[in-house]
This record gives sequence, C-alpha cells and structure tokens, in this order.
Amino acid sequence: MRIILLFIGFAMLLIHQYVQTISAQGQFLAFAIGIIFLGIPHGAADLLVATKNASNEKRRFSILYFFVNYLGRLVAFGAMLWFFPLLGNILFIFLAAYHFGETDLHQFKTDTIFGKFFVTAYGLVILAVILFPNFDEVRAILQLFKAGSDNLSFINWLDGHRYELIASSMILFIISVFVYFAKNKNTNIVEIQLFLGQFILILLIIYNLPMLLGFTFYFVIWHSTLSLNNITSYLQKNSTYYNIKSVLKQIIFYSLLAIGGILIFGFAGFMFINNNAMMAYSFLGLAVLTAPHMQVMHDMYYKTRLNQNINT
Repeated sequence: MRIILLFIGFAMLLIHQYVQTISAQGQFLAFAIGIIFLGIPHGAADLLVATKNASNEKRRFSILYFFVNYLGRLVAFGAMLWFFPLLGNILFIFLAAYHFGETDLHQFKTDTIFGKFFVTAYGLVILAVILFPNFDEVRAILQLFKAGSDNLSFINWLDGHRYELIASSMILFIISVFVYFAKNKNTNIVEIQLFLGQFILILLIIYNLPMLLGFTFYFVIWHSTLSLNNITSYLQKNSTYYNIKSVLKQIIFYSLLAIGGILIFGFAGFMFINNNAMMAYSFLGLAVLTAPHMQVMHDMYYKTRLNQNINT
C-alpha cells in the first residue's frame, strides 16, 4: 500500500511540474475531495476505535462518557487556540508531529522516552518541509485570523528563519534516529532501510509540491489512508462483530454526520465565502480535532504494539 501511495505522490509531482501546473482552484478541489473521502472518515472512526480499546481492556464502554470526554478535549483545545493562539498553535504542531510520527512508525517500539522523541522529531521534519518552503501561502492563511495579525512579528521571525528551522528539525531527527536505534540494536536492518528510503521519498515529494498539494498528499492521501488501513485491521483482529462491511457502514455513517455538522457550522459562520477562508477554517478544524483524535489513536497503537510484543 505504501508503494502505491508513494507512486500517487510522484504522479502528482510530475503532473504539477512537467505536464500541467495545478491551479490554486485545482489544488483546493483536490484537498476538499480528499478531506471528504479520506480525512473525515479516518477521524470518524474514533468511536469505533474507542469501543474496541475498551473491549480489549475488558472494561465497560460508555458512549455518553466517550462523547463528553471527546467534546471536552475538543472545546478545551479550541479555547486554548482562542485565548492563547500562539501557545495553542505551537502545541498543535507538536501534537500533530507526534500523531503523524506514531502513525508512520507504529511498527517500531516507541513507548519509551527515546521512542517518543523519535516519532515527534519525525513528524516535525514532515511539517517543517510542508510549511516553511511555502511560507508565503502559510502567512496568507495565518493573517486571515486576528491572532495572525496580533503575532505578526513572530510570523515574520518564522519567515526569516524558515530554512534554519528546517535544518534544525532535520538535525533533531538525525539525532533521534541514532539514539533510538542505538537503544534498539535488535531492529531488523531491512526494516531500517525501508523506513529511511520511504522517509526520503516522502520528503522529496512534499518539498517539491506547493504547500496545499504537499499537505493533501501527506495528510489526506498518505496519513489518512494508512490510518484507515490500520483502523480496519485493528477492529477486525480477533473479532466477528467488526467485519469489513460493518466497519465501512459505520465509518460512512459517522462521516456523513461530521460533514453535516461542518456544513451547518460553515454556513452559519460564513466560512465558505472563498477558497482561502475555507482552507483556513479547514486547518482550524483539524487543529481543534487533533487533541481528542490523537488520544484515541495513541491508545490503539499502544495496544497494537503491546499485542506484537506479547506475540513475539
């Protein structure tokens, strides 16, 4: 599957650079379609994953408690972004980095402090390479919000040090790789080579794409597809209730509910007036959802790694 996804990424890159430059409208259309068919569904499965997590722990699952806890985290993080936007956005970057890294590196033993350092450093490089080479696009989105105007000096500082920040993230990642594999010397060398090769190819794709296309490839095509694959495998493992048909039906149902809520919220807040506004509020929505979604997925990956250790 990862080979197919990388092939799609290189196809996007070749089309954009050598066949026909993809317009801003085309980029946004690809992003929007991807969010609807992959991005939202991979988050809509959180209730199913949380139910399975509780089943694996042999504890009673309460849907009411799940929604209160999930929405509570969402509101709390939204409040942080509203009242402390600079701190909230920095926290979002680190949460997203950890989540991306944990998804891509879930086959490694990342429950130690060195493992967490490894996955976070991995995700920071991905985000740095998507955002900083195309910082003019990022700046335009940030300045749509009052918080962006209020923190213009910090945005200017990021702009002026973008390549130093990319280099710093790479150095941090290289250190984390050496430390992690020095502490886990029994890791298969082929597994390491495959991981590094995949990582280099991902960076090559996202560095050479515009920001929105790079984000569409990594978050929508790569991350969401792999997450959905991991989720369906996890739900079906040792279960007759979670067959592929029932899982897909429930994911589609919750996705439609989420899309309906987004449309109501969007029209009520006049968020669909232009592409920039829609893109800005899409990123804001992803930021708010990161905290509760990441916790559910972290529990899933922890139990997956625990089962792998037991089986080996």
